[in-house]
Amino acid sequence: MRRLRLSLRYKFFLSIVFIIVPILGIIFAWVGVRSERNATTQIINQARILARQIVMTRQWISDCGGIMVNRDSAGAKKTLYFLDDRIETDRGTFSRFTPAMVTKKLSQYSLRENLYHFRLASLNPMNPDNAPDAFEKMALIRYVHKGAKEVYQFDKEGDKPVFRYSLPLYVDKACLECHKDFSAGTVAGCLSIFFPSGQIRHALQNTHLKLAGSGAALILLTIMTLFFLLRQVVIKPVNDLKGMATEISNGNLQARVHLETGDEFESLGQAFNTMGQRLAKGREIMEDKIAQATQELWDANQELQQLDQLKTDFIADMSHELRSPVTAIQGGLDYLKRTIHEEGHKTYLVLIDNNLLRLTHLVSDMLELTRIEAGKISWNFQENDLSVLIREVIEILSFKAGEKSVELCYPGSTPVWVEMDLKRVEQVLVNLIENAIKFSSPNSRVEIHTWIEDPWVKVTVKDFGIGIAEPHLETIFQKFHTLPSGGGNSQTKGTGLGLTICRKIVQAHSGRIWAQSTEGRGSTFCFLLALKR
Repeated sequence: MRRLRLSLRYKFFLSIVFIIVPILGIIFAWVGVRSERNATTQIINQARILARQIVMTRQWISDCGGIMVNRDSAGAKKTLYFLDDRIETDRGTFSRFTPAMVTKKLSQYSLRENLYHFRLASLNPMNPDNAPDAFEKMALIRYVHKGAKEVYQFDKEGDKPVFRYSLPLYVDKACLECHKDFSAGTVAGCLSIFFPSGQIRHALQNTHLKLAGSGAALILLTIMTLFFLLRQVVIKPVNDLKGMATEISNGNLQARVHLETGDEFESLGQAFNTMGQRLAKGREIMEDKIAQATQELWDANQELQQLDQLKTDFIADMSHELRSPVTAIQGGLDYLKRTIHEEGHKTYLVLIDNNLLRLTHLVSDMLELTRIEAGKISWNFQENDLSVLIREVIEILSFKAGEKSVELCYPGSTPVWVEMDLKRVEQVLVNLIENAIKFSSPNSRVEIHTWIEDPWVKVTVKDFGIGIAEPHLETIFQKFHTLPSGGGNSQTKGTGLGLTICRKIVQAHSGRIWAQSTEGRGSTFCFLLALKR
Protein backbone atom coordinates (compact mmCIF):
# COMPACT_ATOMS: atom_id res chain seq x y z
CA MET A 1 0.00 0.00 0.00
CA ARG A 2 1.41 3.30 -1.02
CA ARG A 3 2.01 5.72 1.83
CA LEU A 4 0.76 9.30 1.59
CA ARG A 5 3.72 11.66 1.38
CA LEU A 6 3.25 15.21 2.73
CA SER A 7 5.74 18.00 3.20
CA LEU A 8 6.62 19.18 6.68
CA ARG A 9 4.68 22.40 6.03
CA TYR A 10 1.42 20.57 5.43
CA LYS A 11 2.03 18.19 8.34
CA PHE A 12 2.43 21.18 10.69
CA PHE A 13 -0.63 22.85 9.21
CA LEU A 14 -2.79 19.73 9.57
CA SER A 15 -1.48 19.15 13.11
CA ILE A 16 -2.44 22.68 14.10
CA VAL A 17 -5.87 22.31 12.51
CA PHE A 18 -6.53 18.95 14.18
CA ILE A 19 -5.50 20.35 17.59
CA ILE A 20 -6.86 23.91 17.56
CA VAL A 21 -10.20 23.36 15.81
CA PRO A 22 -11.51 20.65 18.20
CA ILE A 23 -10.28 22.48 21.32
CA LEU A 24 -11.67 25.88 20.40
CA GLY A 25 -14.79 24.25 18.95
CA ILE A 26 -15.42 22.49 22.26
CA ILE A 27 -14.80 25.72 24.19
CA PHE A 28 -17.22 27.76 22.08
CA ALA A 29 -19.80 24.96 22.10
CA TRP A 30 -19.54 24.87 25.89
CA VAL A 31 -19.91 28.67 26.03
CA GLY A 32 -23.00 28.44 23.80
CA VAL A 33 -24.55 25.76 26.00
CA ARG A 34 -23.74 27.75 29.13
CA SER A 35 -25.23 30.92 27.65
CA GLU A 36 -28.42 29.01 26.77
CA ARG A 37 -28.57 27.57 30.28
CA ASN A 38 -27.97 31.01 31.76
CA ALA A 39 -30.77 32.47 29.66
CA THR A 40 -33.09 29.65 30.75
CA THR A 41 -32.07 30.14 34.38
CA GLN A 42 -32.68 33.88 34.06
CA ILE A 43 -36.18 33.49 32.66
CA ILE A 44 -36.98 30.88 35.35
CA ASN A 45 -35.81 33.29 38.05
CA GLN A 46 -37.89 36.06 36.54
CA ALA A 47 -40.92 33.75 36.48
CA ARG A 48 -40.30 32.78 40.11
CA ILE A 49 -40.07 36.44 41.21
CA LEU A 50 -43.21 37.35 39.27
CA ALA A 51 -45.06 34.34 40.66
CA ARG A 52 -44.02 35.20 44.20
CA GLN A 53 -45.18 38.80 43.68
CA ILE A 54 -48.56 37.59 42.40
CA VAL A 55 -48.90 35.06 45.22
CA MET A 56 -48.02 37.70 47.84
CA THR A 57 -50.49 40.11 46.25
CA ARG A 58 -53.18 37.44 46.42
CA GLN A 59 -52.16 36.64 49.99
CA TRP A 60 -52.47 40.32 50.99
CA ILE A 61 -55.88 40.57 49.34
CA SER A 62 -56.95 37.33 50.98
CA ASP A 63 -55.69 38.51 54.39
CA CYS A 64 -57.65 41.74 53.91
CA GLY A 65 -60.80 39.80 53.06
CA GLY A 66 -60.80 41.28 49.56
CA ILE A 67 -60.62 44.89 48.38
CA MET A 68 -63.45 47.31 47.59
CA VAL A 69 -63.29 48.75 44.05
CA ASN A 70 -65.40 51.44 42.45
CA ARG A 71 -67.72 49.57 40.06
CA ASP A 72 -67.70 52.48 37.62
CA SER A 73 -63.90 52.81 37.44
CA ALA A 74 -61.97 51.80 34.27
CA GLY A 75 -60.29 48.92 36.06
CA ALA A 76 -63.59 47.43 37.25
CA LYS A 77 -65.52 47.49 34.00
CA LYS A 78 -66.77 44.24 32.52
CA THR A 79 -66.22 42.39 35.74
CA LEU A 80 -68.24 39.36 36.80
CA TYR A 81 -68.80 39.57 40.57
CA PHE A 82 -69.16 36.40 42.62
CA LEU A 83 -69.85 38.29 45.89
CA ASP A 84 -72.54 40.93 46.04
CA ASP A 85 -70.89 43.03 48.74
CA ARG A 86 -71.51 46.73 48.13
CA ILE A 87 -70.69 49.99 49.83
CA GLU A 88 -72.45 53.11 48.77
CA THR A 89 -70.34 56.28 49.17
CA ASP A 90 -70.38 59.82 47.92
CA ARG A 91 -67.77 58.80 45.36
CA GLY A 92 -69.81 55.91 43.99
CA THR A 93 -70.63 52.26 44.59
CA PHE A 94 -67.81 50.02 45.71
CA SER A 95 -67.86 46.18 45.32
CA ARG A 96 -65.59 43.46 46.73
CA PHE A 97 -62.75 42.11 44.52
CA THR A 98 -61.55 38.63 45.47
CA PRO A 99 -57.89 37.52 45.00
CA ALA A 100 -58.93 35.60 41.86
CA MET A 101 -60.57 38.70 40.37
CA VAL A 102 -57.52 40.85 41.11
CA THR A 103 -55.29 38.18 39.56
CA LYS A 104 -57.35 38.13 36.38
CA LYS A 105 -57.30 41.94 36.08
CA LEU A 106 -53.54 42.06 36.55
CA SER A 107 -53.16 39.43 33.82
CA GLN A 108 -55.33 41.47 31.47
CA TYR A 109 -53.22 44.57 32.06
CA SER A 110 -49.92 42.71 31.48
CA LEU A 111 -51.30 41.06 28.32
CA ARG A 112 -52.35 44.47 27.04
CA GLU A 113 -48.76 45.63 27.43
CA ASN A 114 -47.60 42.47 25.57
CA LEU A 115 -45.31 41.57 28.45
CA TYR A 116 -46.71 38.38 29.89
CA HIS A 117 -49.99 37.05 31.17
CA PHE A 118 -51.08 34.61 33.81
CA ARG A 119 -54.15 32.79 34.94
CA LEU A 120 -55.49 30.54 37.65
CA ALA A 121 -56.33 26.91 37.00
CA SER A 122 -57.97 24.24 39.14
CA LEU A 123 -59.02 20.64 38.74
CA ASN A 124 -62.44 21.59 40.21
CA PRO A 125 -62.87 25.26 39.21
CA MET A 126 -65.74 27.42 40.42
CA ASN A 127 -65.22 29.56 37.33
CA PRO A 128 -65.27 27.65 33.99
CA ASP A 129 -62.56 30.00 32.67
CA ASN A 130 -60.19 28.42 35.19
CA ALA A 131 -60.39 24.95 33.64
CA PRO A 132 -56.79 23.62 33.18
CA ASP A 133 -55.17 22.93 29.85
CA ALA A 134 -52.82 19.97 29.25
CA PHE A 135 -49.75 21.64 30.81
CA GLU A 136 -51.72 22.89 33.83
CA LYS A 137 -53.39 19.52 34.35
CA MET A 138 -49.95 17.81 34.27
CA ALA A 139 -48.63 20.39 36.76
CA LEU A 140 -51.62 19.99 39.13
CA ILE A 141 -51.21 16.22 39.14
CA ARG A 142 -47.56 16.58 40.03
CA TYR A 143 -48.41 19.07 42.79
CA VAL A 144 -51.07 16.81 44.30
CA HIS A 145 -49.44 13.40 43.93
CA LYS A 146 -45.69 14.12 43.86
CA GLY A 147 -45.44 17.21 46.00
CA ALA A 148 -43.73 19.25 43.28
CA LYS A 149 -42.97 22.91 44.08
CA GLU A 150 -42.93 24.25 40.53
CA VAL A 151 -43.25 23.09 36.91
CA TYR A 152 -42.01 24.84 33.77
CA GLN A 153 -41.36 24.12 30.09
CA PHE A 154 -40.98 25.79 26.71
CA ASP A 155 -44.19 25.53 24.73
CA LYS A 156 -46.18 27.23 21.98
CA GLU A 157 -49.23 29.45 22.24
CA GLY A 158 -50.72 29.36 18.78
CA ASP A 159 -47.68 29.75 16.54
CA LYS A 160 -45.67 31.80 19.04
CA PRO A 161 -43.09 30.23 21.35
CA VAL A 162 -43.73 30.81 25.06
CA PHE A 163 -42.19 29.83 28.36
CA ARG A 164 -44.73 28.46 30.81
CA TYR A 165 -44.24 28.51 34.55
CA SER A 166 -46.60 27.09 37.16
CA LEU A 167 -46.72 27.41 40.92
CA PRO A 168 -49.14 25.58 43.28
CA LEU A 169 -51.70 27.58 45.26
CA TYR A 170 -52.49 26.25 48.73
CA VAL A 171 -55.73 26.77 50.71
CA ASP A 172 -55.37 28.85 53.88
CA LYS A 173 -57.92 29.98 56.48
CA ALA A 174 -58.84 33.11 54.57
CA CYS A 175 -59.67 31.03 51.51
CA LEU A 176 -62.05 28.76 53.45
CA GLU A 177 -64.60 31.57 53.79
CA CYS A 178 -65.30 31.30 50.06
CA HIS A 179 -63.99 27.84 49.21
CA LYS A 180 -65.79 25.77 51.80
CA ASP A 181 -65.25 22.47 49.95
CA PHE A 182 -61.46 22.61 50.48
CA SER A 183 -59.30 21.79 53.45
CA ALA A 184 -56.57 24.05 54.76
CA GLY A 185 -53.10 23.23 53.36
CA THR A 186 -54.39 21.37 50.28
CA VAL A 187 -53.69 22.38 46.68
CA ALA A 188 -56.59 24.48 45.47
CA GLY A 189 -55.13 25.10 42.03
CA CYS A 190 -52.11 26.61 40.35
CA LEU A 191 -50.85 29.91 39.05
CA SER A 192 -49.90 29.58 35.38
CA ILE A 193 -47.64 32.26 33.87
CA PHE A 194 -47.00 32.71 30.10
CA PHE A 195 -43.72 34.41 29.09
CA PRO A 196 -43.19 35.12 25.36
CA SER A 197 -39.87 33.35 24.56
CA GLY A 198 -39.50 34.41 20.91
CA GLN A 199 -37.24 37.33 21.80
CA ILE A 200 -35.23 35.14 24.14
CA ARG A 201 -34.75 32.45 21.50
CA HIS A 202 -33.90 35.09 18.90
CA ALA A 203 -31.38 36.58 21.28
CA LEU A 204 -29.94 33.11 21.91
CA GLN A 205 -29.69 32.48 18.16
CA ASN A 206 -27.91 35.80 17.69
CA THR A 207 -25.61 34.88 20.55
CA HIS A 208 -24.87 31.50 18.95
CA LEU A 209 -24.20 33.12 15.58
CA LYS A 210 -21.89 35.64 17.17
CA LEU A 211 -20.12 32.88 19.06
CA ALA A 212 -19.78 30.82 15.87
CA GLY A 213 -18.48 33.81 13.91
CA SER A 214 -16.08 34.93 16.60
CA GLY A 215 -15.01 31.29 17.15
CA ALA A 216 -14.31 30.76 13.46
CA ALA A 217 -12.39 34.05 13.29
CA LEU A 218 -10.43 33.17 16.43
CA ILE A 219 -9.67 29.67 15.12
CA LEU A 220 -8.54 31.05 11.76
CA LEU A 221 -6.44 33.74 13.42
CA THR A 222 -4.90 31.22 15.81
CA ILE A 223 -4.11 28.76 13.00
CA MET A 224 -2.58 31.43 10.78
CA THR A 225 -0.55 32.87 13.64
CA LEU A 226 0.78 29.48 14.74
CA PHE A 227 1.45 28.45 11.14
CA PHE A 228 3.33 31.69 10.48
CA LEU A 229 5.39 31.20 13.63
CA LEU A 230 6.12 27.57 12.79
CA ARG A 231 7.03 28.54 9.25
CA GLN A 232 9.51 31.13 10.44
CA VAL A 233 10.85 29.19 13.40
CA VAL A 234 10.88 25.61 12.04
CA ILE A 235 10.06 25.22 8.36
CA LYS A 236 12.33 27.99 7.00
CA PRO A 237 15.47 26.70 8.81
CA VAL A 238 14.63 23.14 7.70
CA ASN A 239 14.28 24.30 4.07
CA ASP A 240 17.62 26.12 4.31
CA LEU A 241 19.27 22.97 5.64
CA LYS A 242 17.58 20.92 2.91
CA GLY A 243 18.85 23.35 0.26
CA MET A 244 22.42 23.01 1.55
CA ALA A 245 22.15 19.21 1.65
CA THR A 246 20.87 19.23 -1.96
CA GLU A 247 23.77 21.42 -3.07
CA ILE A 248 26.26 19.10 -1.38
CA SER A 249 24.63 16.01 -2.93
CA ASN A 250 24.94 17.72 -6.35
CA GLY A 251 28.66 18.13 -5.79
CA ASN A 252 28.82 21.72 -4.54
CA LEU A 253 30.84 21.17 -1.37
CA GLN A 254 31.28 24.94 -0.97
CA ALA A 255 27.60 25.38 -0.11
CA ARG A 256 26.97 26.86 3.34
CA VAL A 257 23.90 27.72 5.40
CA HIS A 258 23.52 30.86 7.54
CA LEU A 259 21.00 30.50 10.37
CA GLU A 260 20.73 33.07 13.15
CA THR A 261 17.86 31.60 15.13
CA GLY A 262 19.70 31.32 18.43
CA ASP A 263 18.41 27.79 19.01
CA GLU A 264 19.14 24.18 18.05
CA PHE A 265 18.67 24.97 14.35
CA GLU A 266 21.59 27.39 14.46
CA SER A 267 23.76 24.68 16.08
CA LEU A 268 22.58 22.21 13.44
CA GLY A 269 23.44 24.70 10.68
CA GLN A 270 26.96 25.12 12.13
CA ALA A 271 27.30 21.32 12.19
CA PHE A 272 26.24 21.20 8.52
CA ASN A 273 28.81 23.86 7.63
CA THR A 274 31.53 21.95 9.48
CA MET A 275 30.53 18.79 7.63
CA GLY A 276 30.71 20.64 4.29
CA GLN A 277 34.19 21.94 5.10
CA ARG A 278 35.42 18.47 6.01
CA LEU A 279 33.84 16.96 2.90
CA ALA A 280 35.52 19.60 0.71
CA LYS A 281 38.88 18.97 2.35
CA GLY A 282 38.39 15.21 2.06
CA ARG A 283 37.51 15.53 -1.62
CA GLU A 284 40.69 17.52 -2.26
CA ILE A 285 42.74 14.82 -0.54
CA MET A 286 40.87 12.11 -2.44
CA GLU A 287 41.38 13.88 -5.77
CA ASP A 288 45.11 14.06 -5.09
CA LYS A 289 45.20 10.37 -4.24
CA ILE A 290 43.10 9.51 -7.32
CA ALA A 291 45.40 11.56 -9.53
CA GLN A 292 48.42 9.81 -8.07
CA ALA A 293 46.78 6.38 -8.41
CA THR A 294 45.69 7.21 -11.97
CA GLN A 295 49.24 8.10 -12.89
CA GLU A 296 50.51 4.89 -11.33
CA LEU A 297 47.86 2.88 -13.17
CA TRP A 298 48.72 4.62 -16.44
CA ASP A 299 52.39 3.81 -15.96
CA ALA A 300 51.52 0.21 -15.09
CA ASN A 301 49.21 0.00 -18.10
CA GLN A 302 51.96 1.24 -20.38
CA GLU A 303 54.29 -1.37 -18.95
CA LEU A 304 51.64 -4.08 -19.36
CA GLN A 305 51.01 -3.01 -22.93
CA GLN A 306 54.70 -3.28 -23.64
CA LEU A 307 54.82 -6.72 -22.00
CA ASP A 308 51.72 -7.80 -23.89
CA GLN A 309 53.24 -6.60 -27.13
CA LEU A 310 56.43 -8.50 -26.32
CA LYS A 311 54.35 -11.59 -25.55
CA THR A 312 52.41 -11.24 -28.79
CA ASP A 313 55.57 -10.70 -30.81
CA PHE A 314 57.21 -13.64 -29.06
CA ILE A 315 54.28 -15.98 -29.71
CA ALA A 316 54.03 -14.80 -33.31
CA ASP A 317 57.75 -15.30 -33.86
CA MET A 318 57.72 -18.66 -32.12
CA SER A 319 54.67 -19.81 -34.10
CA HIS A 320 56.35 -18.72 -37.31
CA GLU A 321 59.64 -20.33 -36.35
CA LEU A 322 57.95 -23.58 -35.30
CA ARG A 323 56.47 -24.02 -38.74
CA SER A 324 59.86 -24.78 -40.34
CA PRO A 325 60.86 -27.66 -38.00
CA VAL A 326 57.28 -28.96 -37.98
CA THR A 327 57.34 -29.03 -41.78
CA ALA A 328 60.67 -30.86 -41.73
CA ILE A 329 59.37 -33.38 -39.19
CA GLN A 330 56.24 -33.92 -41.30
CA GLY A 331 58.41 -34.62 -44.34
CA GLY A 332 60.53 -37.11 -42.43
CA LEU A 333 57.41 -38.77 -41.03
CA ASP A 334 55.98 -39.16 -44.54
CA TYR A 335 59.23 -40.80 -45.65
CA LEU A 336 59.14 -43.22 -42.72
CA LYS A 337 55.52 -44.13 -43.51
CA ARG A 338 56.62 -45.17 -47.03
CA THR A 339 59.71 -47.08 -45.97
CA ILE A 340 58.65 -48.83 -42.73
CA HIS A 341 56.35 -51.80 -43.18
CA GLU A 342 56.51 -53.51 -39.80
CA GLU A 343 53.16 -53.34 -37.98
CA GLY A 344 54.70 -52.58 -34.57
CA HIS A 345 56.62 -49.63 -35.95
CA LYS A 346 53.54 -48.33 -37.81
CA THR A 347 51.71 -47.94 -34.48
CA TYR A 348 54.35 -45.51 -33.28
CA LEU A 349 54.26 -43.68 -36.61
CA VAL A 350 50.45 -43.17 -36.23
CA LEU A 351 50.95 -41.83 -32.70
CA ILE A 352 53.66 -39.45 -33.93
CA ASP A 353 51.46 -38.38 -36.85
CA ASN A 354 48.47 -37.57 -34.56
CA ASN A 355 50.54 -35.47 -32.17
CA LEU A 356 52.34 -33.74 -35.05
CA LEU A 357 48.92 -32.85 -36.51
CA ARG A 358 47.80 -31.46 -33.12
CA LEU A 359 51.04 -29.46 -32.90
CA THR A 360 50.47 -28.07 -36.39
CA HIS A 361 46.94 -26.99 -35.44
CA LEU A 362 48.20 -25.50 -32.18
CA VAL A 363 50.83 -23.42 -33.99
CA SER A 364 48.26 -22.22 -36.56
CA ASP A 365 45.67 -21.38 -33.88
CA MET A 366 48.20 -19.56 -31.71
CA LEU A 367 49.36 -17.51 -34.68
CA GLU A 368 45.73 -16.74 -35.62
CA LEU A 369 44.72 -15.76 -32.08
CA THR A 370 47.81 -13.61 -31.64
CA ARG A 371 47.09 -11.73 -34.84
CA ILE A 372 43.46 -11.14 -33.78
CA GLU A 373 44.40 -9.88 -30.31
CA ALA A 374 47.16 -7.68 -31.76
CA GLY A 375 44.69 -6.19 -34.24
CA LYS A 376 46.84 -7.19 -37.20
CA ILE A 377 44.03 -8.89 -39.14
CA SER A 378 42.50 -7.00 -42.03
CA TRP A 379 38.75 -7.64 -41.94
CA ASN A 380 36.88 -7.81 -45.22
CA PHE A 381 33.21 -7.12 -44.50
CA GLN A 382 30.95 -7.68 -47.49
CA GLU A 383 27.32 -8.67 -47.92
CA ASN A 384 27.11 -12.43 -48.55
CA ASP A 385 24.48 -15.16 -48.37
CA LEU A 386 25.04 -17.00 -45.08
CA SER A 387 22.88 -19.97 -46.16
CA VAL A 388 25.17 -20.64 -49.16
CA LEU A 389 28.22 -20.52 -46.89
CA ILE A 390 26.65 -23.04 -44.48
CA ARG A 391 25.91 -25.48 -47.31
CA GLU A 392 29.51 -25.15 -48.57
CA VAL A 393 30.88 -25.91 -45.09
CA ILE A 394 28.56 -28.94 -44.82
CA GLU A 395 29.90 -30.21 -48.17
CA ILE A 396 33.51 -29.77 -46.97
CA LEU A 397 32.86 -31.67 -43.72
CA SER A 398 30.56 -34.32 -45.19
CA PHE A 399 33.43 -36.84 -45.59
CA LYS A 400 34.45 -36.51 -41.95
CA ALA A 401 30.81 -36.81 -40.90
CA GLY A 402 30.43 -39.90 -43.06
CA GLU A 403 33.30 -41.61 -41.28
CA LYS A 404 31.20 -41.54 -38.06
CA SER A 405 27.86 -42.05 -39.87
CA VAL A 406 26.74 -38.60 -38.70
CA GLU A 407 24.14 -36.79 -40.81
CA LEU A 408 24.51 -33.03 -41.31
CA CYS A 409 21.08 -31.36 -41.59
CA TYR A 410 20.41 -27.78 -42.70
CA PRO A 411 16.78 -27.13 -43.71
CA GLY A 412 17.34 -23.50 -44.68
CA SER A 413 16.42 -22.65 -48.27
CA THR A 414 15.92 -18.88 -48.33
CA PRO A 415 18.89 -16.50 -48.67
CA VAL A 416 20.24 -14.91 -45.49
CA TRP A 417 22.15 -11.78 -46.46
CA VAL A 418 24.68 -10.68 -43.83
CA GLU A 419 27.43 -8.08 -43.94
CA MET A 420 30.35 -10.25 -42.78
CA ASP A 421 33.93 -11.38 -43.32
CA LEU A 422 33.21 -14.54 -45.30
CA LYS A 423 36.52 -16.28 -44.54
CA ARG A 424 36.30 -15.67 -40.76
CA VAL A 425 32.64 -16.70 -40.44
CA GLU A 426 33.49 -19.84 -42.42
CA GLN A 427 36.20 -20.51 -39.82
CA VAL A 428 33.57 -20.23 -37.03
CA LEU A 429 31.15 -22.59 -38.81
CA VAL A 430 33.87 -25.17 -39.56
CA ASN A 431 35.04 -25.15 -35.94
CA LEU A 432 31.53 -25.51 -34.47
CA ILE A 433 30.31 -28.19 -36.94
CA GLU A 434 33.60 -30.11 -36.69
CA ASN A 435 33.31 -30.13 -32.89
CA ALA A 436 29.69 -31.28 -33.18
CA ILE A 437 30.76 -34.20 -35.40
CA LYS A 438 33.57 -35.07 -33.02
CA PHE A 439 31.31 -35.16 -29.98
CA SER A 440 28.36 -36.86 -31.72
CA SER A 441 27.52 -40.50 -31.25
CA PRO A 442 27.72 -42.76 -34.34
CA ASN A 443 24.58 -42.93 -36.47
CA SER A 444 23.29 -39.60 -35.12
CA ARG A 445 22.87 -36.21 -36.71
CA VAL A 446 23.96 -32.57 -36.42
CA GLU A 447 21.33 -29.88 -37.01
CA ILE A 448 22.17 -26.37 -38.25
CA HIS A 449 19.50 -23.65 -38.18
CA THR A 450 19.33 -19.93 -38.96
CA TRP A 451 16.75 -17.38 -37.77
CA ILE A 452 16.51 -13.72 -38.66
CA GLU A 453 15.74 -11.66 -35.55
CA ASP A 454 16.12 -8.16 -36.93
CA PRO A 455 18.71 -6.63 -36.60
CA TRP A 456 20.40 -9.99 -35.98
CA VAL A 457 20.73 -13.39 -37.54
CA LYS A 458 20.95 -16.30 -35.11
CA VAL A 459 22.85 -19.50 -36.05
CA THR A 460 22.65 -22.71 -33.99
CA VAL A 461 24.64 -25.94 -34.30
CA LYS A 462 23.05 -28.79 -32.34
CA ASP A 463 24.49 -32.26 -31.75
CA PHE A 464 23.13 -35.29 -29.91
CA GLY A 465 26.35 -36.36 -28.25
CA ILE A 466 27.64 -36.67 -24.71
CA GLY A 467 26.84 -33.05 -23.78
CA ILE A 468 28.78 -30.60 -21.62
CA ALA A 469 28.57 -30.18 -17.85
CA GLU A 470 27.02 -26.92 -16.60
CA PRO A 471 30.27 -25.54 -15.05
CA HIS A 472 32.08 -25.86 -18.42
CA LEU A 473 29.55 -23.95 -20.56
CA GLU A 474 31.44 -20.68 -20.11
CA THR A 475 34.98 -21.91 -19.51
CA ILE A 476 35.13 -23.76 -22.87
CA PHE A 477 35.52 -20.34 -24.53
CA GLN A 478 38.67 -19.62 -22.52
CA LYS A 479 42.18 -20.19 -23.87
CA PHE A 480 43.56 -23.75 -23.75
CA HIS A 481 40.43 -25.19 -22.15
CA THR A 482 39.77 -28.63 -23.61
CA LEU A 483 37.31 -31.47 -23.14
CA PRO A 484 37.74 -35.12 -24.13
CA SER A 485 36.71 -35.68 -27.76
CA GLY A 486 34.02 -38.08 -28.83
CA GLY A 487 34.46 -41.25 -30.76
CA GLY A 488 34.78 -44.29 -28.63
CA ASN A 489 37.78 -44.45 -26.31
CA SER A 490 39.84 -41.80 -28.08
CA GLN A 491 41.43 -39.38 -25.70
CA THR A 492 42.75 -37.00 -28.35
CA LYS A 493 42.10 -33.42 -27.35
CA GLY A 494 41.87 -30.22 -29.34
CA THR A 495 44.20 -27.26 -29.02
CA GLY A 496 41.84 -25.40 -26.66
CA LEU A 497 41.97 -22.27 -28.85
CA GLY A 498 39.24 -22.96 -31.44
CA LEU A 499 36.29 -21.66 -29.42
CA THR A 500 38.35 -18.71 -28.18
CA ILE A 501 39.06 -17.74 -31.79
CA CYS A 502 35.36 -18.18 -32.63
CA ARG A 503 34.36 -15.80 -29.83
CA LYS A 504 36.89 -13.18 -31.04
CA ILE A 505 35.58 -13.42 -34.61
CA VAL A 506 31.90 -13.18 -33.54
CA GLN A 507 32.66 -10.20 -31.27
CA ALA A 508 34.39 -8.49 -34.22
CA HIS A 509 31.02 -8.83 -36.01
CA SER A 510 29.31 -7.04 -33.05
CA GLY A 511 27.72 -10.34 -31.97
CA ARG A 512 28.03 -12.88 -29.20
CA ILE A 513 28.40 -16.66 -28.88
CA TRP A 514 27.26 -19.07 -26.16
CA ALA A 515 26.53 -22.73 -25.47
CA GLN A 516 23.56 -24.68 -24.10
CA SER A 517 23.79 -28.31 -23.09
CA THR A 518 22.32 -31.19 -21.12
CA GLU A 519 24.71 -33.98 -20.19
CA GLY A 520 23.99 -37.17 -22.11
CA ARG A 521 21.57 -35.43 -24.50
CA GLY A 522 23.80 -33.23 -26.61
CA SER A 523 24.86 -29.58 -26.92
CA THR A 524 23.78 -26.51 -28.89
CA PHE A 525 26.20 -23.72 -29.83
CA CYS A 526 24.56 -20.40 -30.76
CA PHE A 527 25.93 -17.16 -32.12
CA LEU A 528 24.47 -13.85 -33.28
CA LEU A 529 25.73 -11.75 -36.18
CA ALA A 530 24.56 -8.23 -37.00
CA LEU A 531 22.80 -8.10 -40.37
CA LYS A 532 24.34 -4.67 -40.98
CA ARG A 533 27.47 -3.35 -39.32
